[in-house]
Amino acid sequence: MSLRFHFTCLLAMIFGFLSTGTAGAAELSATPLVANYWDGFIKYWTGVFQQQNGIVMGTLVVGAVCLLIITRGKWRK
Repeated sequence: MSLRFHFTCLLAMIFGFLSTGTAGAAELSATPLVANYWDGFIKYWTGVFQQQNGIVMGTLVVGAVCLLIITRGKWRK
């Protein structure tokens, strides 16, 4: 077996453990840990971008990423 196969299996097991609720939980409708994290992530960033300064900062970040992509590798020539 290759190292890549073992690493893939390890990642699948970790994701499986994080995405399921606790075994034998009293409440069956408990949401998974990853879903709770994702909901909080979305709520936080929608709150940030609903403010004017959040939109400006988002635009600046996207512009910086675009400049890095455009100028990538130009100095190596």
